[in-house]
Amino acid sequence: MEIDLNTAVIFKGARVHGISGRRIWDTWYRTRGLILSGAVDPTCVITHRLDLAEFDKAFAMMNSGEAAKVVLFP
Repeated sequence: MEIDLNTAVIFKGARVHGISGRRIWDTWYRTRGLILSGAVDPTCVITHRLDLAEFDKAFAMMNSGEAAKVVLFP
């Protein structure tokens, strides 16, 4: 993605923060805890549920914008 620094950042006085890494396992554990505790219900963003064998269909749906979140089941 290209950004016109003059228009998008400098003249607007915006601050740009980069991401140099994250603690991936910590993120997963925290998310799991939120879901298991009931604090977060992710089902509202799941638009489709398909068999794992239909992964090609799932990717096509995501690429076309037909699906927001697809869950694949073995």
